[in-house]
Order: sequence, then C-alpha cells, then structure tokens
Amino acid sequence: MGPLAPPEAFIGREAETALLRELVRKVATGHGGSLWVEGEPGIGKTSLVTVGLAEGPALGCRTMWATADEMSRHAPLHVLLDCLQVDPHDAGGRGRHISRLLRGAPGALGLTEPLWPAMEALLALVDELSTAKPLIMVMDDIQWADEASLLAWHRLAQVVEQQSLLLVAVCRPVPQREPVNRLRRSVLSQDAVLVSLGPLATDEVSELVTALVGGPPDTGLRHLADNAAGNPLYLREMLEVLLRQEAASDDGTPTRLADASATESGAAPWTVPAPSLSSVITRRLNFLPAEVLETLSAATLLGQEFMVTDLAGLLGASPSTMLSPLRYAIAAGVVVEHNRLLRFRHPLIHQALRDAIPPALRVALHRQAAEVLDKAGAPVERVAEQLLSGSDAVDGWTLDWTVGHAATLAHRAPEIAARLLQQVADHCAGTEPERWEVLTAALAKTLFRLGRNAEAERCAWQLLELAHDPERTAEMRWILARVLFSVGRNQQAVAVTEQALRAHPASMWRARLQALLAMFLRAEAGDVAAAESTARAALTLAEDVEDKFGIGYALCVVWLVEAVRRDFRSALATVNRALEVVGDDPEYRDLRSWALDNQIFTLQNLDRLSEAEASLHAAVTEAEQGADPTQASLLIGTAVHYFWTGRWDDALTALASVVVEGPEVTHYGLREHGPILLYHGTAALIAGHRDDRDTARRHLEAGLALPLVTVSDWENADFLLAAHALSAERDGDPTYARDLLATLLDIRPGQMTLIHQWLPDLVRIAVDLDDFKLAQKACAACAREAEAEAAYSDPARAVAAAERCRGLIAGDPEPLLAVADHYEAVSRPFERAQSLEDAAVLLARKRQTAQARTRLNEAVEMYAALGASWDIRRADTRARRYGVRRGVRGSRKRPSFGWEALSPTELKVARMVAEGMSNPEIATDLFLSRRTVQTHVSHILGKLGVHSRVEIATVALSHHGVRP
Repeated sequence: MGPLAPPEAFIGREAETALLRELVRKVATGHGGSLWVEGEPGIGKTSLVTVGLAEGPALGCRTMWATADEMSRHAPLHVLLDCLQVDPHDAGGRGRHISRLLRGAPGALGLTEPLWPAMEALLALVDELSTAKPLIMVMDDIQWADEASLLAWHRLAQVVEQQSLLLVAVCRPVPQREPVNRLRRSVLSQDAVLVSLGPLATDEVSELVTALVGGPPDTGLRHLADNAAGNPLYLREMLEVLLRQEAASDDGTPTRLADASATESGAAPWTVPAPSLSSVITRRLNFLPAEVLETLSAATLLGQEFMVTDLAGLLGASPSTMLSPLRYAIAAGVVVEHNRLLRFRHPLIHQALRDAIPPALRVALHRQAAEVLDKAGAPVERVAEQLLSGSDAVDGWTLDWTVGHAATLAHRAPEIAARLLQQVADHCAGTEPERWEVLTAALAKTLFRLGRNAEAERCAWQLLELAHDPERTAEMRWILARVLFSVGRNQQAVAVTEQALRAHPASMWRARLQALLAMFLRAEAGDVAAAESTARAALTLAEDVEDKFGIGYALCVVWLVEAVRRDFRSALATVNRALEVVGDDPEYRDLRSWALDNQIFTLQNLDRLSEAEASLHAAVTEAEQGADPTQASLLIGTAVHYFWTGRWDDALTALASVVVEGPEVTHYGLREHGPILLYHGTAALIAGHRDDRDTARRHLEAGLALPLVTVSDWENADFLLAAHALSAERDGDPTYARDLLATLLDIRPGQMTLIHQWLPDLVRIAVDLDDFKLAQKACAACAREAEAEAAYSDPARAVAAAERCRGLIAGDPEPLLAVADHYEAVSRPFERAQSLEDAAVLLARKRQTAQARTRLNEAVEMYAALGASWDIRRADTRARRYGVRRGVRGSRKRPSFGWEALSPTELKVARMVAEGMSNPEIATDLFLSRRTVQTHVSHILGKLGVHSRVEIATVALSHHGVRP
C-alpha cells in the first residue's frame, strides 16, 4: 500500500491560517509585522506556516526560510546565514564579504567579537531586500538557534514596523533556553502576534484521519487516534506504520483497522500503546535498506546538515561509495540537498536516528568525527562541538588539538571554547603542567572576554599559583587586575599590578602593567601626579620595545591625567597621537574606541563642538561597520553631545537606539554600570525638562537602583544626579534639590566628573533659599575648575559656568548676558536659555522691566524649541514674582502628532524614505548609524500615525512644499 495522501487543507487550523494570510497581505502592501508560533513537536506549526504563507509569491512577496537544529546553537549566525541564503563559502559577492567578516582578527586581548560585523552586514542585507521587495523571513525551530542569530532576530523585531517585512518565529516549548525565552518576551513586547497551537480537538482528529486514510475511521481506529493526544504528526506517523504493517479489514477498505463487532461486544479494540515519537519515526524508516540506515545514522553525528566528504571520512570510505545510499535517501525524502550540503528533511528524523545509536558507540563516533573534520579543514568550532558531544574522557589527540587551537577557538566561539578548555585543562591538571598552563591561560582570557568575572578571577589565581612561564604569568596578572578593577576591588587590583611589576623585568608586559597601575593610582588614590609619572614611564618602556598597544594604552592614561587636570589642549594632542599610533588595525579596535571617546570628550570641553560632532559621527559609523560592541556607549555619548547642543529629539533617538533591556546588552554590550547610568541619567534629564514625569520617573528608578561601585560608575552618575535634583525642584522641594546637587562639591580626588556644568543650578537654588554660604562654596569650586581650564587652554565651558555663578551671587545680569553671547557663539542653546532666564530675573529685580521681558521672551523661545516646558514654567514663575510677564512673543510648542511634529532630522529621513532609499543608504548620506536611522523611522511612523514606509512616502509627498 502506498503512503498516505496529504489532506487538501490543513485540518483544524482555519482561524490561524486566515490570520497568517492576512499578515501576508499586509506585508505585501508595505507593512511590517512579527509573528511567534509555538507548540509541541508535531503539532503542525510548520505546516500551518507553510499553508498560511503560500499566497505570498502571488502577492509579490519573497519568502526566506531556515530551520535550526540542536547543533545550531553552537554555530554562530548559521541560521541567519541560512535564512538569507548567504553561503559564506562562496568565493564571490556577499558570501566572500561575510566570510571575511567572520574571520575577523581578534583584539589585543582577544576581546573583539568577530560576529558583530557579520551580523551588521546581514541586518543591512535585510534592510536592502525588504526595501526592494516585501520580505517574509521564517526561522523554524528557533529554540535551537545560536545566540547571535537570536540577537539579530531581536534587532529586526525592534524595527520590523518600518519595513515591508514579516518575521515568523516557530518554536517548541522545550528545551527551555533563557536566550530564547528572553527573545520571546522581547518580540511579544513589540506587539507581535502570538499563535499558540494546542492539540487538535476530537472532531478535528476525526476529520484529519478521514482525510489521511480516505474514509471515516471505525471505532478501533478512533480509539488508537485518541492515543496521539491530538498531535497531527504523531497521528500521521502511527497511521503510516499501521497501514504498512496491518492487513486491510474484511471488506478490503483501508479504513477498518479494527473489527467493529468486536468492539461492540466488549472486546478490546486496538490496544497498541502509543509509542514514543522517535520509535515511530524509526519504525517508519525501516523500509530503507540497512546500508542506507547505517549511512544516515553516521551522518546524524555531523549535525542536521553535513558534507558528503565529512561523512565519507567518518566512515572511512571514499565519497564515491556514498553515492548509492545517499541517492536512495534523497529519493525517499529523508534528506534533501541544501546549499551544497545534505540536510535531514526534519529535525525529528535526525534526532530519532541519532538516538538509535548505542550511547557508547555514539561517543566513540563523535570522537572519530572530530578528527575527520579536522583533517578536512573544518572550522574549529565544528571540531570542538564533536569533542564536547563525546565522552568527558580526554585522549592524546584531543589534548594536542585543544592546545594547538585554543586561541583560535576562544576567538571564534568563546562559549564553546570555555567548556572545552575547562574539560581538557581538568584532565591534564597535575600531569602535564606546561599544557595545563596554556589551556588555563586561554580559559582565563575567554572567561574575561565573556564577562564571567568571578570564574576568570578564580582561573587566573589558580594559574598564578602554579605557572612558571614569566610572560604567561604577566599576562594573567594583567587579566586579573582588569577583572578586579572592573568589579570595584581597586586596592586589590593595585596590589596585583605592583606585585607583577616587581616580578617582571623590562618587557612588553611591564610597560602595559605600568600603564595599568597609573590608571589605578588615579582612580583609587586620586594621586594625579603619581599617575602621570607612572604613565609616562610606561610610555617610555612601550616605546623602547615598540609595542603599539602599550604605547597607545599609556598615551590614553596620560590623556586621562591631563583631562583631570583640565589641560585639554595637551590632552587633545596626546589622544591624537594615540589614535595615530593605533591606526585602524582591527587588532587594537577596543583601544581605538577608547581613544576616540577621549578625543570627542576633549573637543567638547574646548567648545569645539562641530569637530566633536564630526568625530562622533565617524566613531559611530566605524563602530557599526565593524559592529563594535562599544557602539552602545558611543550612542550614549552622542545623546550627551546632542543634549548640550540642543538637539534633544536627536538625543532621544540615539538613546532609543540602545536596547538596554534586550539581549544585546546582556550578551555583547554594556557590561558595566557606568554607561547605563549615563543612559538613564540623560533620558531622565531630558524627560524632566520636558515635564514628562512618567518617563523621568521610570529612568530615575532604574538608574538609582544601580549600585555605585567602580570609578566609572561615579564618573557617569552626574546626569542622573542632576535629573534627580530637577525632579525634586519640580515637585516643590528645592531644599532636597539643593542637597542633592551639593554632593558634587565632595567628589573624590582625581575624579573626572565635570562639576562646573551643574554648579550654576546649585548656586541659583541656594540663592533662592538664602543659603549664601553654600552658594559661595559652589561658586568657589566652579572658579577652581575655570582657573585650571584657563591656565592650559582658551576659556571655554568652565570659565563660562564660573561667570554665571558670580553673576547670580552678585545679582548682576551683565555677566550672564555676556555668557549668553558666548553660548550663542559656540552653539550651546540650552545653557544660553538658562543664562538669559537668570539675567531676566535679575533685570526684573532691578525694576528694568522692559529689558527683563525681552530676555525672558528670548529664553522661553529657546526653551520652547527644545520642548522644555518645565523650564518655561519655572522661568515664568520666577519673573512673575517681580511683576514681569511675557508678551505675545514666543514660539508655539511643536505638536506631538503629524508632519509638523517631525524634527529636522526626521524630516530629512522621511524625504529619503519617500525617495525609496533603504536605511543603510540613508545612514550613509546623513553620516548616521543604521540603527539610528531605524530609530528615526520608528519615530516618524509613530508621529504620522502610519504603519509602513509606503505610508510615510504618501504623507511626505503630500507635503512636497515643506523643506527640511
């Protein structure tokens, strides 16, 4: 008897099928959306998606599909590459570019993540494809996907509404993997449609059985069908087994698999117990010749996808001998061809055949597969997967291979590396000390790279107790000191570094350790002089041994000392030299990111804001193109820059581009609290000035809940403190606001925090509260920063802030008006508005009403442009005490909805969307990161109340007379 005929329709899922078809029609008209389909294996998820998306091609949609398997979680970006039909082995086009990115060079300490640039290239490809033609992306069995692919899916789901893109994730309830659970929560929080498939109902089971066997089932067959618990795949597999093994009933029809009279007389109908799904599938495959089953069983060890040459090597045969059994398997539909590989048609088939191999034999075959793959030149992560799938026992070949490939494996697949390195290091502990040292050193660096600080510290201490190689112990002390410093144990970090310096003569590592000590001296003891002399000595040592990393690192520490001293002119020259030394070598990407951040900070403090912005754009673009994880910090720095230059909408866009609660931060991005504190502080401060109380409260609560442990935490918490004080003042508690800001006067020695930018607010509040002692103290602190700045550079930020403080204490509006002119010249509109407000109040106090009203109107005009409604209310209240009210002047508040609600940058982006440009193209033209453009498009969709790029274009074209 032949195989079962498939039903013409997908039984029992009519509503779900109609929902999918509606989503396809929406994406075909330029809308985006996300769908999460979940249910147990065999429940019909994939069948549902297949039927629901079937009309996509007729509507002009392109469907791209990938299926993950259990091995996929160890293959970075494998599923996404598969879905986008990018073959990294292809010698030309995108394949070559992606392959080159995946082989990216490691950083100086092995901290560069090579998957980032490849991921960014793939996400840009999705942008291009969905702009050119409506795109449907399906990831089947997403519960097995690797974390890089999960992160990419998360990133796509965040901005799916702005593309002609439908994301369909198909998932089982088990295994439970936290990255998958986190992705599910993230996707559903973005208004994704959830389809949770349960078992078929009794009448639906009967309908499916009727469709499968060609007629209504008898009582026995219905009873057997009940054992399938409504699982259509389970039911189908059992029926196929029965129809092959059992004879037809007396009347010759295949539907009477039990005697109805026997059932009616009380005899048991079919009593065959419901077998496990694996055994059902295995029995179903018994029609295959033994040679084919043996070949396929061996292939399961290589994963759901495999190369014929790898399989031949595993079996010790030539590829030509594989021709006959594999052709048979393809003809039988058990395996299919895919991207020059062979793939099992269904993960359940792969799993069932693998489970059928006796465990002891399976372990031995995995070990053999590792050696075969290595000889074939397979990527190191594939070899490591085979070793980890075998026994915990380590033989000589495994030890030799792991020692020889430890560095490469740690660079390409750190999670896999950590497991294998630990396993092999434990094996040779106490027996092969030299190899144990190599493995443990690689393990410590890998754990540090993964942010697993406690494990990295334990590993480093263990190595230092037993290691003999001086270079290796020096490197471990470097790692250990970095770990200790990053968790706030500064004194211990200093002690470890000093011990390392005593133990090691002049060398590359001595220069690096000395530079590290200089940074610790500044941070822990606040000893700027000692830090500078130590850093310059480290610089000399690094130059003597021509160590580029050591030279660049020492220069960045020298910069740090000069910036604390407020010698920004020298600091700029120092950091420019560091950037010149480091260059664009990918080996020093982390160090270059630090130097770029220092350069931008210095230019801002010199009031060279246009140069700072150009450097910011270049840094963010470079980070995104290289997919550098530090781009999250750069985006936060961009938001801070935009805050001071009055581009608050763009600041919020930059902040919105950082997904703080998503897997990006958890796995790849902001591991330390410092940048996150600045993120919440900047967002809360803008929300507070705009009187958006809910947003301000949410960010304040999140930021204030973070502990201040490290120096980085303290130096990044000032925006949060200012936002907290603003909230208190707005809530009618100026005394608490004063007390909060007053804590800035007690910063620790050597701390970088620029307190002058907040002290005019402290002086203003203190004067209003008649606390002239505190006001004088704050003014003196601001003057000290101004004197330090003026001693080394042209007067800039601190000098202007000190003039504001003096004017407020003296009650003299003239210094404030002069400072307002300075702020206008250097493009600092917010601080200009604050100075004009204070000048207006002082003029009103002197009964110079007309001038006071003029200055008040100017201040309010600028506040209105920023959307600073709280500042407008405060300015009006302060001036009204002296009888001054604004005239009819003043800019009306920008509406929150419609075309007029778009910011200047959003207008530009909307125009480009209307011209059919993709996000990567817009990013290139506007010198923005692609992620920032995505955030702009998302804001445009919300403000215009539309749901697709097509609708943005329609609105933009209707406003053709409007120019950005």
